[in-house]
Parts: sequence; C-alpha cells; structure tokens
Amino acid sequence: MSATMSTLSSGINSLAAVIYEDFLQYRIQGISDTTETRINKLLVLGIGILSTLLAFCAEPLGGTLTVCVSVIGAFLGPMMVNSLIAWQDYTVFGFSLFLSVGTGIYHAIRSHYLIKHGGKDVTTAKEEYMMGGRKLPRLPVALSLLTTFLSGILMLGVPAEMFQRGAHIWLNFVIGVVSSICTAVIFLPMFYKMKSTCLHEYFIYRYNSKLLRQTFSIIFLFFTIVYMAVVIYAPSVAMSSVLGIDKWALILIFGLTATGYTTIGGLKAVVWTDSLQAVLMYAGVIVVIMKGLAHERVGGLNRVLEIAWDTGRFDEIFRMNPTIAQYNSFWINVFGGTITWLASFGVNQLAIQRYNSLPSLEDGKSIIYYTLIPFTILCSIVTFVGFLVLAYFYNCNPLETKAVTDKDHLTILFALEVLSSTPGLFGLYIACIMSATLSTLSSGINSSAAAIYEDFLQYKIEKISDNAETRINKSLVLGIGIFSTLLAFCAGPLGGTLTVCISVMGAVSGPMVGIFVFAMFWPRAGIKSTFISFVLSNFIMCIIYVFNYLEDPYSELLLPTNTTTEGCGHSNFEVFKVPDYDAHFGKPGTTFFARISMYGYAGLGFVLMLFIGVPLIYLLKEKQLENIEHLTFKGRRLPMPGKYRCSSKLKHVTSSEKQLLNTKVIADAC
Repeated sequence: MSATMSTLSSGINSLAAVIYEDFLQYRIQGISDTTETRINKLLVLGIGILSTLLAFCAEPLGGTLTVCVSVIGAFLGPMMVNSLIAWQDYTVFGFSLFLSVGTGIYHAIRSHYLIKHGGKDVTTAKEEYMMGGRKLPRLPVALSLLTTFLSGILMLGVPAEMFQRGAHIWLNFVIGVVSSICTAVIFLPMFYKMKSTCLHEYFIYRYNSKLLRQTFSIIFLFFTIVYMAVVIYAPSVAMSSVLGIDKWALILIFGLTATGYTTIGGLKAVVWTDSLQAVLMYAGVIVVIMKGLAHERVGGLNRVLEIAWDTGRFDEIFRMNPTIAQYNSFWINVFGGTITWLASFGVNQLAIQRYNSLPSLEDGKSIIYYTLIPFTILCSIVTFVGFLVLAYFYNCNPLETKAVTDKDHLTILFALEVLSSTPGLFGLYIACIMSATLSTLSSGINSSAAAIYEDFLQYKIEKISDNAETRINKSLVLGIGIFSTLLAFCAGPLGGTLTVCISVMGAVSGPMVGIFVFAMFWPRAGIKSTFISFVLSNFIMCIIYVFNYLEDPYSELLLPTNTTTEGCGHSNFEVFKVPDYDAHFGKPGTTFFARISMYGYAGLGFVLMLFIGVPLIYLLKEKQLENIEHLTFKGRRLPMPGKYRCSSKLKHVTSSEKQLLNTKVIADAC
C-alpha cells in the first residue's frame, strides 16, 4: 500500500504542476499568490479524483506488467537506456557535442571581430569564412586532414570486415600513405599556386571550359553528398541499438550538430573542431584496445593473433592472383587503394581547401608528411580492433545467435560489453565514433558549399558585396547540411557502411583522379577528348556497380568462427554454412561484371578514363591549347604567369574571379 500511495501522490502533484505551468498560467495572468495556490490545490484534487474514477476502467487493459511495459513503453521507449550504460557515459557523449558546437560559436565570434576591427590577420569576410583567412596553423589542419576521411566507415565497417573477411582491408587503408606522397609531389604544387577557393577552377585555367568544370563538380557533389548521408546513417543505426535512442533522433543529432557549427564558424570551426575530434578518436580506440586485451574472454594478445592466423584472416593480405574478378587481392589493394585515396587526398575539394588555407606550399607539404605515421597508426589500431572482436566473439558469434543482424554493429556491441564495467569509458568510445562522423560531415558540407558557389552560382550573381557572398555561402552550408541529413533517412537500402563507401565511391573516384592525370600528363588533351572519356568512364563504372548490387556475388564469403553451445551457454544459434564453391571468386552463375572487385573500381575507372581518352586525342585531332605548360606535370613548379593571370585572356571567369586574378598580375602583365 505504501508503494501505491507514494506513486499516486507523486504523480498527482507533478501532473497538477504541468497543467498549471504549461497551460493555465497563460490564460489567468495578474492573480495573487494565494489564488495561484488555491488553483493548484483544486487541480491536485481534480486529478486525484479523475485517476480514481479511471481505475474502474483499467481492467480491460490487461495485467499490471503488460500495461506498464507496452503502453508506457510506447511513449517512453526512445528514453529507455541500456542497463550497462552509466550516466557518466551520456555525460561524456553530451560534453563532446558541446565542445563541437562551442568551437563553432567561438570562431564565428572571433572572425566577426577580426573583420570588424581589422588587424594584421584581417581578410575579406568570404575568405575568412570559406578559407580560414589562408593563415591557419599547420597542426590543426594536419589533424583535420587525418580525421576527415576516417569516419564511421573506419570505426565500424573496417573492424567488421576484419572479423568476417580478413586483414586485406588493412592494406587497402594504409596504402593511403603512398597516395599522400603522390599528392605532395604531383598534385599539390599545381593546385596550391592557383590560390583558388575551389579546386575545380583548374579546368578554367587548363581548358578555359566551364562545361568541364561544372561536369566534374556535379560528380564531386554526388560523391560527397551520398558519402555524407551514409556516414550519418550507419553509426546512428549502430549506436541506437545500445544507447536506447531512436536511430532517427541520432541522425538528426549528428546531421544538425555538424550543420550548426559549420554554418556558424566556417572552415576555421571545421578545422579546429576536427582537431579536438582527432584526440577523441585516438583516445576512444586506445581505450577499447587496452580494455579488450585485458578482458578474460579475449585472452590476451597471443590468443588474438593465434585465432586470426589459424582462421586464415592474415592470409587474405597476400592473395596474389592477378584477376580482377575476385573479392580482393594484394594487387587490387595496392593499385585500386592508391587511386581511391588519391581521390580523397589528392584531387578532392575537401583536402585541397585545407592545403590552400595554409600560408605556404611548404606548409602544405609538411603536414602531408607529418600525418603519414599517425595515419598508418590510426588505421592499424582500428583494424586491430576487428581481431579483438573476433577473439571475444569467436566461440559465440552474435551474427549466428541473432544478437545483432548487421555486421556493422559488432564493434559497438563489443565496446559496450568490454567498457561498461568502468563508467564513462563507453561514453568516450561513443564520442570517438561521433567525432569521426562529425569530422567527415562538417568537412563535406563546407567543401560542397564552396563547390556550388564557385562552380555554379557566381556565374549568375556577379557584382555583389563581400558580405552578401558570405551570407550566400552560409545559406549553402545550411542547405547542404539539412539535405544530407534528410538523405540519410533514405540510406538504409544501400547496404552496409563499408560496402557503400567502397563500391559507390570507388565507381566515381577512378575517373575523378584520371581526368587530372590526363590533363597534367597529356598536354595535347583537349576539351572534347577529356569530356567524352570522363563521362564514358563514369557511365561504365556505374553500370558495373549496378551489376554488383543486383547480383551480390560475395554475400556468402564469410571466414569461420567457432560458435558452440559451451561458448554461448545455449544452443539457440545457427552456424553459417560454408558454401561448396570458393566464395572468394563469387557465386557460380553470376556475371563477370558483377564479380569485378569493388576494391578495384577506382583503379579500373582510372584506367578506363585514360584508355578512352588517349586515343581520342589523336582521333579527334583537336587543336593543341597554347601556354599551358605551367598547368602540366612538367611545369607544376612554374609560377602562374602574368599573361595568364590577366582576366581578359580567360573566357569563362566571373567578375569576382577577374578581380582576384587582376590583383595577382605584375604591373605590365596585360
């Protein structure tokens, strides 16, 4: 009876307060304190009587527990939390969100102060917002580059791939070091000297072609916006299963947080927030590894490596078969992986915008070299988490017991069970995943806005003020952020995190690298040969991806675990059956196009671009463009000459570009 009376009295009192404060006080203002008290007493009395009368109607609802769990749970379900998660975990998660938003607000205020009051660091409002005034320090830019392309794909998808299909994915990621070096040697000297807000301006200088510029920009925007939608969706689904927060709510939290601080603070907010998020990423992964190795169910480092070796997961790195019609191989990883990462580090607006925000070319090169080792370490320790998950779940695979239905959820389930014994650590790991997600989102939103404005809008809205340009760019950032968030609600049917990002992104990244290599290494390449080869190679790669998506030839490729009744403590599981064919080479009966390795898409698209383009140079007999040596690989270290900086020589430049160009000419250039 005491328990019943306690619940009733608390509920009656709280409901009376809610009704008066949220509804009645707006209609009965200007009354005395005594009158307010009488009204509240009457509300308490009325609610108590109504609840008592309602009790006579409660019998049809069913038993006590049924009502409490079903009816009440329907309203409070999103607020229910996993019993393993402590309030400290939510605090860490919330604080990391607060840091991101706070950084954006700080840099918005600071930039406004610099522009308003002047000083040695002052630039135009647009330059400050989109390029950070081109005077950002090297360390935060280096950390920003380190985190931008290592999103939830790395944190969730890569360990899951290690768990199911072996260590081949490690090589695919660390080969990015080669791509970074190629960027510093080949691409950066060219792109930095243009001093452009948008990388795609290269096509104006090289070909004097708005068509090429805008075509490439459309592919880039597709690449980036789809990527961002998946990056929002995948961790939201994985985290919702353990946090007790609906995935749609998490999608909104991630999408709107990144959109908010990027809109407010511009590139400075993105770069400095990425720096904080890089620290959280390293901390979260290191904590998982340390606690995992110490867990008795993992069994220490020797057991982890022994299981990985005995089950053939290390062998996957050294598959030397040269055919492209297989899941993956050493050669596919080396060549395809290099092109994939070049599309991220070398010819991507997200990266080039950061390089150009630095004071000098040498600063840009130095941060590339400084991040080689940290990049390798981060990729290696995150992939190693996959082996920890394997050792932990080796005798009771959650995919076979149906504890989880998506391989991308394995890592977060492992982290929950291993870290929950120490309050706050699981929250740090959640903040780690969130940081990786927000970093990619904010960078993509900012760079997409720059591409849309520079490649499309500025041709239509010339002769506007600096403040008006800044407001337009902020509106674009806001719009793209909201659109990417809404698109994330549709990302489910695309498949797993890693599958989407490797296949869809790989299909378009090869031609994206190829078009720049074609322009830089074949000076005779003209507009027609470049445009035709770029469009055709993208079209062919999209067709190949559709074949793979529809036929799914590698769905049965799963390396073994050892799920047993003893390991699980029950027999309610179904062990995956080993197919009677070599699943590494795809299902029998599927087409050759479907079996082309998705890890080789970037390399294949790159080769197709050149294979189509080079013969077209000679077939079309285009007139060779003059005075472009400084825009080729041979002349990458040559300065932008005065006569080409003169805006009158370029047909497809806008008035703002003309103003920028004319400020850089020598006195007698024109």
